[in-house]
Amino acid sequence: MLNKLCSNITNTIKANLKSIDGQKAEIINYGLYLWITDIIKLIAILSTAYFLKIFIQTIIFLISFGILRTFAGGSHAKTFFGCLISYALITFGTVYLSIWLSSFINPLIIYMILIPFCTLVVYFLVPSDHENKPVTSKKQRKRLKIISYIILFTEFLASILFDEILIAFSIFMVCLGILPITYKLMGNRYGNGL
Repeated sequence: MLNKLCSNITNTIKANLKSIDGQKAEIINYGLYLWITDIIKLIAILSTAYFLKIFIQTIIFLISFGILRTFAGGSHAKTFFGCLISYALITFGTVYLSIWLSSFINPLIIYMILIPFCTLVVYFLVPSDHENKPVTSKKQRKRLKIISYIILFTEFLASILFDEILIAFSIFMVCLGILPITYKLMGNRYGNGL
């Protein structure tokens, strides 16, 4: 249904703009699909979070997770519903895990485990490209790695300063999504980049 909606919108755009060829139409169609599915996922996640009374925590997770993942990369589900379900499980699982663990574990212990692990993952595996979005230049790879490090340490610092362990767990979840075993479990392969 989403594919048909996106195709109809793309065909309308192509019919009204003569400068749109087949290749540009494919790009528009793919972009529309991503945009619409992301909006649906966001509405579903935030609505559920509101009813679960974890709305603010969910927003904190989505922002910190999304910023790092944008530059670091990671594996993806194959279908829209697979993506929606895995994203919901990751989001709500992480929120509840951070609430539960922070009730009886000293945050310093959590940071002593997560900071070295995440630093090593970013060093060795970022950018973690995907077959649909390969990183094809050394310059781009270097840029993405540097930006990922800046975000990683900024988010860890914010987590410590604001006493918000959820931010640290969101970083951890991005790093888990970068691991080769996660790619294998999700049926993904790394991009065709360098």
